[in-house]
Amino acid sequence: MLDEFEAREARDAEARERAAREEADLIEAFRLMMETAWGKRVVFWLLGRAGLYANAFDPGSEAAERYRLGRQSLGLEILQKLDRVDARLYPRLLLERGEARELERAARMAGGKPTEDGDDQYA
Repeated sequence: MLDEFEAREARDAEARERAAREEADLIEAFRLMMETAWGKRVVFWLLGRAGLYANAFDPGSEAAERYRLGRQSLGLEILQKLDRVDARLYPRLLLERGEARELERAARMAGGKPTEDGDDQYA
């Protein structure tokens, strides 16, 4: 009986170690991805598609509401991974995106093309 318990404990400990290694590898992959402009662009696109800042409530469709909540949940998981890498990554990403949009807006204005409200929203 004790041997079964010890064997189960050993298997559980091995599974925990394997899960910890996989998590560490994933965190490292996120870190490497966020070091590139392309990686940041993909992450920003994913977070935009997740609709983190959109209202999930839909009085007409519980299914649509649950769908949006599921997307937001995935976006929050991505943010949690970024936080595990460095809590400053997402705020930096937002700042970089904002600075890029301001430069684009300034370039359009310098070219004589005024912008309309809302034409510079995130995709």
